[in-house]
Amino acid sequence: MSEQTATLEAVTATTIPLLDTAASVAGRIADYAANQTPSSLVEGLKLLTPSLSNPAHVLLLGVAGYFGFRIVMSATTASKPERFSMSSISSKKVPAKRDFTPHELAECNGKDEDTPLYIGVKGIVYDVSQSRGFYGPGGPYSNFSGRDASRGLALACFEESVLTGLDDPIDNLEDLDQAERDSLDEWAEFFAGKYVPVGRLVAPKAEEKKSEKSKSEKSEETETKAEKAE
Repeated sequence: MSEQTATLEAVTATTIPLLDTAASVAGRIADYAANQTPSSLVEGLKLLTPSLSNPAHVLLLGVAGYFGFRIVMSATTASKPERFSMSSISSKKVPAKRDFTPHELAECNGKDEDTPLYIGVKGIVYDVSQSRGFYGPGGPYSNFSGRDASRGLALACFEESVLTGLDDPIDNLEDLDQAERDSLDEWAEFFAGKYVPVGRLVAPKAEEKKSEKSKSEKSEETETKAEKAE
């Protein structure tokens, strides 16, 4: 038998009788109180009050106090959610980070199960693939998939009209008022606490911007031709 096991058994052997005694005392008090008048009850309870000069009573009070404290602490903390801190995501498996231009982010729109679902919030790109029901096709926040959702979150507006165009400069959010900034900060904290960051949202370099604009124009031309053909 290991030393730890022996110690545990010794503590258990000492604690269980004390708890049995506490239960017995509580039962005696309940039986006594049920058959007494208020005045006699006060006098009678004095007889049941543990004596601080008795080591056994002091130990019993200590054990009862300890378990009482544990019960109270459990009740008061169980309903409170754990506050987010950056250390809470330090143990998450984070993919290799990279920079995303608006067009590159738009490709990660979760259109099917094989396509990742990313969203930009305050310049950080998060993988929200685990919440396809919310951000994926048909979800209530699907307009944010593959896009910078910062302004929409700040304004509590989930319409496509609040999104910045893919060929426009990245939204600097300078016109937000304090309440809107506070709201966005709360959303940013939520995303940082729940989802894995995979990179940053950045403006494309000059040559990349030209290439992306050309691709966008060709895509629009193709869609227009298809519509005319129909």
